[in-house]
Amino acid sequence: MPDIDASLAAGQVWRGQGDWSQAARRAKRRITTGRRAVAALTATAAVAGTAAARLAASAPTAGRVLALVAAVSLLLVPVFGRRASRDAVAVWTRLRAVSEASKAELYRYLARVAPYAGSDADAVLLHRYGLLVDGAGDLVGHTLDGAPADRPPPPVTDVPSYLVERVQRQVDGYYLPAARQAGRAAARIGRAATALTVLAAVLSAVVGVFGDGLGLTAWVGVAATVTTALVGYGAAERYDQQHLEYARTADQLTRLRLTRAAGSGWTDDEALVAEAERIIAQSNAAWMAKMIEDDGAAQQ
Repeated sequence: MPDIDASLAAGQVWRGQGDWSQAARRAKRRITTGRRAVAALTATAAVAGTAAARLAASAPTAGRVLALVAAVSLLLVPVFGRRASRDAVAVWTRLRAVSEASKAELYRYLARVAPYAGSDADAVLLHRYGLLVDGAGDLVGHTLDGAPADRPPPPVTDVPSYLVERVQRQVDGYYLPAARQAGRAAARIGRAATALTVLAAVLSAVVGVFGDGLGLTAWVGVAATVTTALVGYGAAERYDQQHLEYARTADQLTRLRLTRAAGSGWTDDEALVAEAERIIAQSNAAWMAKMIEDDGAAQQ
């Protein structure tokens, strides 16, 4: 077997994969920033607009300032909304798809399983990577914005090292932390939405019992608007679904690795690697397809 570290093909594909991965991360940050800004600006407009109306008579200067804040916030909503448009989501998912597919090809190559078991493995790798890049040729420009990825290929030379560096590292370094992070984010949004709902209910009860002498009815609407913006952000980011999907994938990969280690199944190297990559690819395809579907439905 040739020295993996010396393989120009592996180095080229790994650097290219890093460039696509960085581009995907930048695109995702832009989408997330846009969604957060839309939620924050919507809430700000509701609060500032209501406060401006309440202060118009008693503090006209403050009322005008708050009215201006509300107006500017509303004007900025579509500006930041474009960062999370359907087209932006589609670009991100395609960048991520090329990155993940390139990574899968490289790990198969390093593990020396089909279609990389022969003496032409380098040529096959470059050809298959070229097909991936050609299929997303209109996005290549996105990979030029960051610093070139400079890192050695993973230390995989066979299937046992593949199980450690690809399967177990993917579980411990990505899926489990991502599942926990998504779960915590979903819980925070749920608690905040519950608190706002309770606040709106309390305000409504006070108005119902004591009347609206303090102008609380308007703030019930504000609480509802902020709740909607918050829940909408959480739904767009799909924290609940990501929590479940990442946890499920981590469990599947762990059981696959342990079954092999116990000698109770998956003894064929090529079948094992194919199954591991299928699980990872299925997870990626599931959330990417759902992301595009949900985004399209939200914008119809």
